[in-house]
Amino acid sequence: LGATALSSGAIDIAPDPVAPGGELAAHLVPPMHAAREVARVKPQHPYGVLRDQLSRLEESLRFAAESLPDLLEGPLPRNALLPTPLGTVKPSGMGQRNVVGGDVATLPDRVAVISFPLLAPWDARLIARGVEQGARALGRRVDARVVESQFFDRLEDALRPPYELGERLDDPAALDALAADVRRALPSSAQAVLFPPVLGRRTPDVAAKLGALLGGIRCAEILSAAPSLPGIRLQEALDAALGRAEISLEEAAVDGRRGRDGLFALRPADWEPGRDDPPAEVIRPDAVVLATGKFIGGGIARDGRFVETVLGLPVSSGTTLLGDEYIGELLSDRLVADQLAFRAGVRIDGSLRALDQSGRPVHPRLFAAGSVISGYDPSSDKTGLGVAIFTGYLAGELAAG
Repeated sequence: LGATALSSGAIDIAPDPVAPGGELAAHLVPPMHAAREVARVKPQHPYGVLRDQLSRLEESLRFAAESLPDLLEGPLPRNALLPTPLGTVKPSGMGQRNVVGGDVATLPDRVAVISFPLLAPWDARLIARGVEQGARALGRRVDARVVESQFFDRLEDALRPPYELGERLDDPAALDALAADVRRALPSSAQAVLFPPVLGRRTPDVAAKLGALLGGIRCAEILSAAPSLPGIRLQEALDAALGRAEISLEEAAVDGRRGRDGLFALRPADWEPGRDDPPAEVIRPDAVVLATGKFIGGGIARDGRFVETVLGLPVSSGTTLLGDEYIGELLSDRLVADQLAFRAGVRIDGSLRALDQSGRPVHPRLFAAGSVISGYDPSSDKTGLGVAIFTGYLAGELAAG
């Protein structure tokens, strides 16, 4: 599953890369414009490497939203500032339907932040303070008040993981009960309600359903930290989309020995090197997209030296080839500086082909997509899922062709 199931609920496309630190208003720009700025100032970022195709970024994002219509809102006209469980707000150009209504730039003046006292991971007072401070940075005044709900107090074990809490709210009767409990505690002045990220696992757009039950009031989830129910929603929605498209999933071991056409083979998952290969079970792909992720996904690892774990491709950070360097040389003590170690990955050319040490394509039909690509840090760059969708869309199209 890699890092997909850890997603916060936001789809980060691009913030303003030259905005001064703390200048939230500077990030309220169209995400496509911000992506072009990223490509301009960071030429080794995937947006920079793929600058000639960047005009198709919005097309790829719309494809993702149309493929997961119950889950994702399409790309926003400008970045939203979405509340996090850390008491901050972050810019994002797209997101799950449950979260995009939490945009601090457009929240009304009086907001209720729901507290479930027995659910320790979410500090409603910290979140409310972050909403107020985020609005103040935009020159606005928002009054965010904490409102307690005892809905989850009736569970036998309130310390259940978020996905089990969310499953409870897939039951329409439970959703009615939550709305009734919140309605009793909600101040009459409240114009919007923010919830922890537990609003249903499989039921689409629970925030909108709650809003209707509360008389048309605006409702939204805050973003999630790990473990993440929004991330599980995204992973399961992708799995379901593959099923609808009748795309089969096969578990196989990679045989790195080149075949006649130069691409590797996929063999049964229990295959071991040195064993005789049953020819009938060998899969020889016409094209390959390497989309194994970075450190969390396991596509890139460091055990004394940096390695690409599937094919043994060279690992770079931008144009810098990485090996067994002292890790301290690749990290900075300045939080805002580029951390080269976290930008490690496989270099690509403008056609998403994986490159060897000399900068030539390893094979004309071997492509890379997502965070296995070098030159960017999905977390600090705030371009993570935007890059994943964009490069996956293009690489899939190239491989299919």
